[in-house]
Amino acid sequence: MKKQLTKQKLPTVTVAVSAYNEEKNVLPFLKSVLRQKLKNTILEKILVISDGSTDKTVQKAGSLKSRLIEVRDYKKREGKSMRLNEIYSSLNSDFLIQSDADVVLLNKFTIQNLIKPMLQDKKVGMSGGNTMPLKAETFTEKAVNLTGEVYAIFRRNIRNGNNIFSADGRLLAFRKRVVKKIHIPCDMIANDQFTYFSCLMQGEKYRFSKKAIIYYRSPQTLKDQIKQNTRFLASPIRLRKYFPDNLVYGETYVPIKLRLKAYFSGFLKQPILASYIFIVNTYCRIKAVNAEKILNAKWPIAISTKALK
Repeated sequence: MKKQLTKQKLPTVTVAVSAYNEEKNVLPFLKSVLRQKLKNTILEKILVISDGSTDKTVQKAGSLKSRLIEVRDYKKREGKSMRLNEIYSSLNSDFLIQSDADVVLLNKFTIQNLIKPMLQDKKVGMSGGNTMPLKAETFTEKAVNLTGEVYAIFRRNIRNGNNIFSADGRLLAFRKRVVKKIHIPCDMIANDQFTYFSCLMQGEKYRFSKKAIIYYRSPQTLKDQIKQNTRFLASPIRLRKYFPDNLVYGETYVPIKLRLKAYFSGFLKQPILASYIFIVNTYCRIKAVNAEKILNAKWPIAISTKALK
């Protein structure tokens, strides 16, 4: 009886994901979650919300016989914002792990490492994981991964990683008190950055967890890179409609010396790839201005990022 009472007092954790046509990787993702080992916390639930999936996402997620897994199958796609708001409003656990279904947690201590900053400091309301791309298989993917190396320099060198560049929606963690105050607008195209700014506006601290590693697949085709990066580059424009300009600018600003150092590092390492992705991303930056006017939470997905081998 004493042991049971002790367990009930331990902080609880829910892992939740909004999934849209994730049949290619939802099983590896869920299996990597089920392998997690937590210390002084309890994994209470793994929630999969299917946002109008038309493939076998629901069937595959439901095929794992675990009392922890709950699958909600919605036939109509409403967009990620609505599904995340449902996750936030229905959360009962002390901590929420928010992830994407097209990732795999590196090892059995990923979640423990992710929530560690919040366990150590009650003023930390949100933490971000360390996202790493898989080895590239195509020319475009190699170029995109090179860009990822540049952003990794920003992530490491600005406030020891405690910055917006590490707040990646592929792996985030929140205290219950933080997400209960967040409602994501239906037109939001950067949910991870929206929650990051919401956390700061609440006066909460954000921390980057270097040891909480996950793997993901970068876009393998030019078409998918244009779709994905155009949305990324349109995000600051959309965010300025909800947060003060000085906050958005200040958090996304990268010192000129650091920016040039990172760019030249990539160019010297792979000049052809760097030149190619610079042209592609410049086109995306131009396109983003008009794309921002029409993009919403039901954005086109990058299909080639869904299969992790």
